[in-house]
Amino acid sequence: MIDAATHQMTVTDHGQTVMTFTAGFGKPGFRTPTGTFHVLGKDAVITMTSCSANITCNPRNPNYYDLVVHWAVRLTGSGLFVHAAPWDPAIGRADSSHGCIHLSTEDAHRFYDFSRVGDTVIVKNAGGLVGGPSGP
Repeated sequence: MIDAATHQMTVTDHGQTVMTFTAGFGKPGFRTPTGTFHVLGKDAVITMTSCSANITCNPRNPNYYDLVVHWAVRLTGSGLFVHAAPWDPAIGRADSSHGCIHLSTEDAHRFYDFSRVGDTVIVKNAGGLVGGPSGP
């Protein structure tokens, strides 16, 4: 369960809490979608760009990004991930992503190693719509 209201991610296994992380979410205009998702895949390293996320291909646009991202767990085909965001000093305090769920590198690595394709991930209180723009 990932709760945008508390900026907490709680990982359970057979009903028992096994990990709790501080998380970051999408900023205004790029809200993380609320809903029930399933892990579609995992990438230890992936390049994420605002162009591939259909946000902007213009490097002068403030929402432009071209980042190498570690420990990415994919939740949607349109680009919603839980991933490491070492560039984000506001994890747990302010929402600054383009829709993805930010974790510290250590926490993202732990979640990446623990999660399996098909696992259920519930995001609540985030306010975004599934299928909207999404990225780091």
